[in-house]
Amino acid sequence: MNFNSIAFLLIFLPLVWIIFIKIKKDLRLLVLLISSLIFYSISGLIPLIFMIIAILIGFYVALFNKIEKKFYLFLSIFPPLIILFLFKYLNFALDIVNASLDIRSFFYFFLSVTLPAGISFYTFQIISYNIDVHTKKVKKEDSFLKLATYISLFPQLIAGPILRYSQMVEQLNTILVKQKLQIDYKNAFKYLSFGLAGKVFVSDLMNLLIKNKNAYDISIDATKLDIFFLINAYSIRIFFDFWAYSLMAIGIAKLFSLNLPINFKEPYQTKNPKDFWRCWHITLSLWLRDYVYIKLGGNNNYTRNIIIVFLVCGLWHGAGWSFILWGGYHAILVIIYHYSKNYWNKLNIFFQVSITYLLISIGWPLFFMDISEYIEMMLVFFKESNSIGIYSLKHWVFLLPILAWIFFSKEKTWLYNDKKNWFFDSPVLHSILLFFSLIFSNYSETFIYFRF
Repeated sequence: MNFNSIAFLLIFLPLVWIIFIKIKKDLRLLVLLISSLIFYSISGLIPLIFMIIAILIGFYVALFNKIEKKFYLFLSIFPPLIILFLFKYLNFALDIVNASLDIRSFFYFFLSVTLPAGISFYTFQIISYNIDVHTKKVKKEDSFLKLATYISLFPQLIAGPILRYSQMVEQLNTILVKQKLQIDYKNAFKYLSFGLAGKVFVSDLMNLLIKNKNAYDISIDATKLDIFFLINAYSIRIFFDFWAYSLMAIGIAKLFSLNLPINFKEPYQTKNPKDFWRCWHITLSLWLRDYVYIKLGGNNNYTRNIIIVFLVCGLWHGAGWSFILWGGYHAILVIIYHYSKNYWNKLNIFFQVSITYLLISIGWPLFFMDISEYIEMMLVFFKESNSIGIYSLKHWVFLLPILAWIFFSKEKTWLYNDKKNWFFDSPVLHSILLFFSLIFSNYSETFIYFRF
């Protein structure tokens, strides 16, 4: 079920919220769990069954956390990753080894199931919970209801933010014991309306412009300026799509008295590739830092560990060589910055931000193209062309103001502001955004992260 669908926004969400508000306090978590399972079951019963299996494994492994360390870590990490591998990476692995039809037929069940939405997210949450129990960062949870609600929580189940149990356990306890919950309705509707508008009117409209290239032969019809337009368009689309989902998730969770972490902090305004990853998909970056980078030894072998972390990051996003290349590319950017930061940091701030944005943006088309298509597109930069081009002034008129907003707006003054802003905090504005977003929601597309 999509956040940007009429069924979710006008039927599922209001119905679940009303039941949650009206029901007895000790049944609230049960409402959240059942609604989350119903929400996820829309993608199919098989994905739902395997998510429940993964949750059960995570729950019972933690109960036996006093067993031998290596065996505990094996049980904590291996079973969830096997489920993830079978549904997400098996086909890619079989392609690599050029598996025969007989071998493929043996794995037909897993190959025939469409990639379960959100499987990468809940797998990481299960693993982090079990590791945190073992390292005593959190206590093992004796209530299956609480743990299952944390892992399957529908506002963030499909595309994050990636939560830690330490962030949620007290909030879940409060929902169970507090008679009257403190619900931040103002920010809930604000985040929901801005997120939905960002998805419908920026990300999806930008995707229509990107699709316009399909009517052309890029290698023949596109000019250098067209490729520059596409690189910017992909950057805008992917940012607003991810940002919109995370913002909607935060807003929806607030309706249930839950506070989720901010997942994006103006990443295109950062001055270098390292800072970019401190502001882009923050919960993923922190997860990779805590459970991969530090476990590998952290700064003790910086270059090796950064390469491993970003290859994992690339593979986490998708099963394909283009994602591996994308992850390797970002590893190179971070390593180059690390060893040149004494010179980089002395550059003009405007240049630092511009070059960081450009370097990051060059990689985004790999999310949507295979490597050969990507190379073909980038080679246009090095070819002479007599084409009149694909994109005209009207397309740039739409793109440039969005870029200006991305670079110069400060979310602390209009989105996450403590001091009321007469315009951006206006319920009238929020209502207008929700109304028109709902009208055009039928033209909206599935969130990109649903594939991951």
